[in-house]
Amino acid sequence: MINEMYNKFLSSGFAELNAGAERHMIALYRHNYKKFLPEKSQARILEIGCGMGNFLLFLGEEGYENFLGVDIAPEAIRYCLDKGISKVKYIKDLPEFLSTAPQFDLIVLNDVIEHLPKDEIINIFNKIGEKLTVGGQVIVKTGNMSSMAGLRIRYNDFTHTAGFTEYSLKQVLFLAGFKQTIVAPFVFPKKSLPRLIRFIAQKIAHAIWKFVFFVEYTQVPEIVDELIFAVGRRS
Repeated sequence: MINEMYNKFLSSGFAELNAGAERHMIALYRHNYKKFLPEKSQARILEIGCGMGNFLLFLGEEGYENFLGVDIAPEAIRYCLDKGISKVKYIKDLPEFLSTAPQFDLIVLNDVIEHLPKDEIINIFNKIGEKLTVGGQVIVKTGNMSSMAGLRIRYNDFTHTAGFTEYSLKQVLFLAGFKQTIVAPFVFPKKSLPRLIRFIAQKIAHAIWKFVFFVEYTQVPEIVDELIFAVGRRS
């Protein structure tokens, strides 16, 4: 049943939901990820769950050549190939692929961890750590369950199996052997007046949302943005 769902992943709504977002996503990756990318353009980079190829396009624009995107959704691979993104590969099983994959300087999972079977997440990240070179990093982006949109993010996609906060995302990486980990909000660049106005409005809304946590006598999260990402190094 799981394979059947991913065979139709793009056509079941993902492609329509993300139509026209290519340049927008590339700008977001540049704003949030650029300082974490390897310095050498020949660095080996793997994206697990390449989807519609936006992160791979970003890597190409940044001058990287030695990258690969893999996905268990055949529609995603066909979509990338039709766009001229040739450095992609269809895989049937992620742990099986990782067991024979070479080492990489950077492994990236954009909105993928929430799709993994929950009882396999730690094992998969252990394997990811084994496939990193010395000094290599993993970047993991996902929805933030501490945000006001948390429930919508968790249940908007039927293929989601879990949700994460800044705490639980860091916890997963720690349990998988990543000791040097940071978690940050995945934010929009403030390069226009509408974006600046939206940023100010978000700050006000986020302050109110944190106050709700406070009055409920529960731990107030540091990050309440819609999206978060973690960067980890294997110790």
